[in-house]
Amino acid sequence: MIEKLIIATTNNHKVKEIENIFDNSIKEVLKMPNDIDDIIENGNTFFDNALIKAKAVYYHTKLPSLADDSGLCINALGGEPGIYSARYGGEELSYKEKMKLILEKLKNKSDRSAYFITSAVCMINDNYFIAVEGIVNGRIIECERGVEGFGYDPIFIPDNYNITYAEMSLEEKNKISHRAIAMNKMKNILESIYKI
Repeated sequence: MIEKLIIATTNNHKVKEIENIFDNSIKEVLKMPNDIDDIIENGNTFFDNALIKAKAVYYHTKLPSLADDSGLCINALGGEPGIYSARYGGEELSYKEKMKLILEKLKNKSDRSAYFITSAVCMINDNYFIAVEGIVNGRIIECERGVEGFGYDPIFIPDNYNITYAEMSLEEKNKISHRAIAMNKMKNILESIYKI
């Protein structure tokens, strides 16, 4: 069993989701230490950014470090916001304002298809890392619904559902979300390596 796993994020919602998925597989899930300098996510893909974060935290702590980079990709907007999901429209914009911007851009678009993607990387040691991906297809609705979750959850309905991510409980979302898909893949690989 992995004794300790550091989640390379300052996002408490993300830590909570991942802790919930890794329940009983890791003895101790730790938040990223406060003394790590800002990590510059300057990769060109979700995988690049996840690897940058995992490496930075691993080399700082020398403990297995798990990072993910996730985003919303909207087909009618050429894949926007994509890797810029957290910074879309400017870092000073709240997610409420980011969602408003997206809904405005989609006003006259008939194609509202979109997908959420998570690329996750776990840096195990100096020479070895694991990379996985999770994707959930869905659509963008015309106005926000729900108060759970975070980010763009209130405007995204996954395929085969009629409620948004933000209308789901954490347990419901963790059964089907892009992050859950990626993290369950990661959990299965770690369990097979460490014979949990």
